[in-house]
Amino acid sequence: MSPRLSRAEQNDRNRALLFAAARRVFLARGYHAATLEQMADEAGFSKGVVYSRFASKADMFLALLEDRIAERAAQNAALARDLTGSGDFAALLDLAQRAERAAPGWRLLVTEFRIHAARDPELNRRYAALHALTIEGIARALVLISEGGGTSLPFPPRQLAELVLAIETGLALEQQTDPDALGGPDLPVLRWLTSTFASAPVLTREET
Repeated sequence: MSPRLSRAEQNDRNRALLFAAARRVFLARGYHAATLEQMADEAGFSKGVVYSRFASKADMFLALLEDRIAERAAQNAALARDLTGSGDFAALLDLAQRAERAAPGWRLLVTEFRIHAARDPELNRRYAALHALTIEGIARALVLISEGGGTSLPFPPRQLAELVLAIETGLALEQQTDPDALGGPDLPVLRWLTSTFASAPVLTREET
């Protein structure tokens, strides 16, 4: 007989089940077509259980996104620690591609939500706060990979992190139309770009 779960353990279990169900529904249906009712059915919960935790679909998505950002930040940080001073920026790209293959369509889903949030100032503010965490995590990883190895970043880490994310968003859209865009899954164009991080001259404020 399995030991009875404490209230806190049961809450954690229910949260994990609900988040897993929400993720499946969002990825299968997209942001606009997904509903909290579908997520409740997928998780095997009543609608009341879901609505007691999340007032809206946007609240659910942002909570799910926050978890995803924390997970990816931890992965990037671990990789960057292993590659400190190596200048191997392409490894971050490889990790991002593996994460996308593990959850196909995630970038497209986030892009759909961003477009929706852009028309709602309060929702956009909430999304922007989470997005800033993503940028900060990538920027820290870039600094670790470059420091101590004779490699200097040609632009401030935050700007390069923003560039990486902008490219990933564009890539998701381009490959949705043509899977072979940017050279296909191996992304040779992107690999060339990340290799320039290690070889490009450092620009001064006046030059930028």
